[in-house]
Amino acid sequence: MKIITISGAHKGVGKTTLACKILKGLKDFGAIKTMVSKENISITSKDEAIEVPGKDTFLLKKAGAEKVVLVSSPRKDLGWALKVALNMVSGCKGVIIEGTSVLDYIKPDVAIMIRAKGKRIKESAKRALKKADLIILSNEFDKAVKFVKEKIR
Repeated sequence: MKIITISGAHKGVGKTTLACKILKGLKDFGAIKTMVSKENISITSKDEAIEVPGKDTFLLKKAGAEKVVLVSSPRKDLGWALKVALNMVSGCKGVIIEGTSVLDYIKPDVAIMIRAKGKRIKESAKRALKKADLIILSNEFDKAVKFVKEKIR
């Protein structure tokens, strides 16, 4: 299974927007949305959690993800939670994982980092920058889509 990660140097930089653009050009790909939480671990692909209009998971599903998994986990448990989520999309040809801290736990086939000009980089993004195959500005999504197509074919 091909693994593509999309990380952001800041909140609200467009990770989901880019993931949706990439998904529209891929067949049989799943998506995993990760969020770092304080205490509880939650891993779900249930429709009532995924298909909530306006939520990122809904947008990923609408963009063509075969299966979408939502992971909420404390940072210390994220590696384990990702293993469970990857098992849940194992029937897919590949997966797009949206999240920055995931690069502390997995080695993807393609790692993309999105930055915005003039904004301070969060700590998890500083580590992720070193592992990124492509670093783009938030207005360079077409460049990233082309890059992914070249890398996974």
